[in-house]
Amino acid sequence: MSDAGIGAAVQLPATEEQLSAWEARFRPYRRHPSRECLIAWLCQFSEEHQTIAHRVLDSVILLSEDDILQGYKGTLESLPGWSKKPDERSGRWFFVGMGDAGESGQAMLRLFREANGLAADRWQSLCVMPRELPGLALKAVDSVVFVDDFAGSGQQMVDYWPIIEELVASEAHCYLALSATTTRAEAEIRAHTEFDIRAPLVLQEEHNLFSEACTTFTNEEKRLLEEYGKRASKSQPRGFNDCGLAIVLSHKTPNNSVPILHANHDNWISPFPRQLIQVAA
Repeated sequence: MSDAGIGAAVQLPATEEQLSAWEARFRPYRRHPSRECLIAWLCQFSEEHQTIAHRVLDSVILLSEDDILQGYKGTLESLPGWSKKPDERSGRWFFVGMGDAGESGQAMLRLFREANGLAADRWQSLCVMPRELPGLALKAVDSVVFVDDFAGSGQQMVDYWPIIEELVASEAHCYLALSATTTRAEAEIRAHTEFDIRAPLVLQEEHNLFSEACTTFTNEEKRLLEEYGKRASKSQPRGFNDCGLAIVLSHKTPNNSVPILHANHDNWISPFPRQLIQVAA
């Protein structure tokens, strides 16, 4: 038997430089993908399609916890009428995590408070649950800041607005503070709610990997990405509401991002799983 090939280097699906760069850039994720994880993900693509997968990873926008904190800080500082000094505020101010206990809004409210120096107990009276809003007897001079992480299509906020409107039950100014959003979501929320939406990062149509505005991939490559997306998620191969995004937040990947980045089940593994434990497909 010939010794030819014994000890030869294993062919990797990307260069060492690429793998090292991705591993370093993705470190802020809650369980950042290791080099082995990235290799395993890339190997799910046919060899002739791996350069497409490279460009998907290159397209990822990852917001670190520090990015989120700085964004929340800038948002509150920009709101007219707010001051940490009570006698300098315009009306009363309240901060609300979007959704019920256990949902992302409550976790993001904690980050929002930390970012703005409002974490101490003495600020607790300004932070309320949605169900407490009716008891506040809000007036037009008051402001309520609803905090959440991300809006991709805007559908969830539009669906939630009638509940918010009933809870606020006044002309109080309702802000929606997000870490990031899209132009699509902004338009939907502004058209169908009275939220004054604020987000430091607004993704454009070109950030939808399947949009005609996205020039990172050819039409044929977009078709191939959708085929791989069907392996990751039969029902939403382009992400929730076909948003086609490649955004990752430090604590969780939005379902508006393409499932090849976050699905984690028997038939597909991803570098940014929404569920850390694999589930059945």
